[in-house]
Amino acid sequence: MKNKNRHSKFIYSIIVLLVIVVLGVAAWIWQSRSRTDGTAAASGRTGTVSTLDEQARDKVRSMSPQQRVGQLMMIGIQGTTVDQDAAYQIAQYHMGNVILFDRNMQSTQQVKDLNAALARQIRRQSQDTPPFIAVDQEGGFVLRMREAFPRVPSEQQLGEQGDPAAARTWALTTGKKLKELGFNLNFAPVVDLGSASERSYSSDPAVVTSFALQAVQGYEEAKIWCSLKHFPGIGKVRTDPHLDGDQVAASREELLAADMKPFSDLIRQVPHDKMFIMVSNVTFPALDPQLPACVSQPVMTGLLRQQFGYEGLILSDDMEMGAMAKHYAFSDMGVMAIRAGADIVLVCHDYGHEQETYTGLLKAYENDESFRKLVDEKVTRIVRTKLAGQAAGYL
Repeated sequence: MKNKNRHSKFIYSIIVLLVIVVLGVAAWIWQSRSRTDGTAAASGRTGTVSTLDEQARDKVRSMSPQQRVGQLMMIGIQGTTVDQDAAYQIAQYHMGNVILFDRNMQSTQQVKDLNAALARQIRRQSQDTPPFIAVDQEGGFVLRMREAFPRVPSEQQLGEQGDPAAARTWALTTGKKLKELGFNLNFAPVVDLGSASERSYSSDPAVVTSFALQAVQGYEEAKIWCSLKHFPGIGKVRTDPHLDGDQVAASREELLAADMKPFSDLIRQVPHDKMFIMVSNVTFPALDPQLPACVSQPVMTGLLRQQFGYEGLILSDDMEMGAMAKHYAFSDMGVMAIRAGADIVLVCHDYGHEQETYTGLLKAYENDESFRKLVDEKVTRIVRTKLAGQAAGYL
């Protein structure tokens, strides 16, 4: 009898052990699939939102208020290296993103070294969050570092040639070269209708959409973000926004049917994590009778987010242009833009203006609970975009 009981206990122990092993193997398989799904999702548009959101929220929770506010800004630096002033600007104000101009570029190797140094410095100050490193490389008259770059034709030249595939070829060529230099964001293509200085493919919205779609796909193939500009479309302006403000006297219906049509069409056709949208500092009285587009809630939130359903990043144009700088304080501009719907505010030239904008944003963040909640949502969107880009090879 004792032997029989002993045998039964032994069999029971074996069964329990087998159950534990089976459960352990099942749990391991489930976790492996979850990790695989999360990695695959990071490169998609919607299937990974929950996983990326969790990662982004964790990252943002680890950031200080100063680091969070820094993610909302894209700044310019003055020199060709991360000198003492640039290093101070990044370290003291936790600036999360940067744009380069011709003043920062001397040679191919120097630009590579500068961008690598900027990425290291910014990561160090932002919980290892990589920066967007941007440039305006449209082609034609707007072409940085001409000596080291292919002669990229203007959008007008491409449009007149009538072959949308050429826009893709040139975007791919431009994107690959920029990526070699350490950039990950190009502020192109321009999708305004009939802009001056050969900056538009056409005055026909359907033509602009066809060329811009090819360009966006070329940048995507090169694994570099691009940005449509300048929403809601500034082809009708008479005054250069660099100099002063202007108003576009077109009806809402006209703007929707013409100037905004390429934006709305491309928002429907392109994954929103592959392209950003830059908003103009021009005023459109039919959309907002008081404020320029880059600080207008009806324009950025009402139109871009709610009516067009755009879920990607919204960036202001440079706040140092006369259209803004002559009429608003830098301490207010950033707060106005973020409240209205922007995710990132550009202040591209003067260190003092960058600091004023940052200080205004930080003060509002610390003193206004609703603004703090809004900023945390935007920083989460920014970080999620960067994490997705990292998984997809953009960073």
